[in-house]
Amino acid sequence: MISKKIDQMIQQITYLLSLLCGVLSAAEEQWVVVSHGLNVPFHSWRADGAKASHGVLVLVPGYNGAGAQMLDARWKAFATKNHLVLLAPTFRAVGNENNEGRGYYYPQQGSGEVMEKALTELKKRTGVKTEKVLFFGFSAGAHYAHRFAIWKPQRVKAFVAYSAGWWTEPTPQLKSVPALIMCGEADGRYPATYDFFRKGHALGCPWIWRSYDQTDHTLTPAVRSMAEVFLTYYINQNTNQVTESWSGDFQTFKKVKLQDKDIISLEYRIELPSTEIASIWEKEK
Repeated sequence: MISKKIDQMIQQITYLLSLLCGVLSAAEEQWVVVSHGLNVPFHSWRADGAKASHGVLVLVPGYNGAGAQMLDARWKAFATKNHLVLLAPTFRAVGNENNEGRGYYYPQQGSGEVMEKALTELKKRTGVKTEKVLFFGFSAGAHYAHRFAIWKPQRVKAFVAYSAGWWTEPTPQLKSVPALIMCGEADGRYPATYDFFRKGHALGCPWIWRSYDQTDHTLTPAVRSMAEVFLTYYINQNTNQVTESWSGDFQTFKKVKLQDKDIISLEYRIELPSTEIASIWEKEK
């Protein structure tokens, strides 16, 4: 038994060292995309060997936030483990233009074309496939992520949107785009975020809802962990992994076996496409 535990510890240390080596030997680049009167800096990051990768994760920061700050050690370790290239923009709004439907929150106003040009440049620099990408956005980043998916659903493999202040009406085209929608229950943005999810759920969008009690407008470790497990599933979706789907009640955050789904009212039932997602999604007793 002691020998087995020692072997497990050695394996864990070896794994952590491999992640660290990947981070230390990684390449980070910066460039500016000019389009529609916008000058937007982009930061990218990849570990060695990521040219033959599983794709791109776009990390969109909070209001007028710096893209470089999104490339933290935790996201880099996640990208190393999952063979991803990270891409983070630094958008800037002027005055109240976002509140008036004219700013970078709205991809059709120019920020979407900027993102597409950045993805084209990223493909040239790294060789990564950019036809369908993943998005993660918090606050202003959630504004951008969900609207990019509405604007160009064919470009989005899946997205995570955590706590936007207001949302654009979901469309039937989003039925092809999986999403994780989250918000803290002590956050003033909760009603709008929950309403957006409910509208998408009514349309039949393959979305997951998760809220967190006693949580305000903060990016917590629990939120990060939920997002990582969700994104991991869609990174590996086309591999030969064997997964088990579950059903969840998004009122109680309790999961049941898929064959028992009828015990959950259809109004509050969602699909949890893997045991890993279902386990971290379920609320502790």
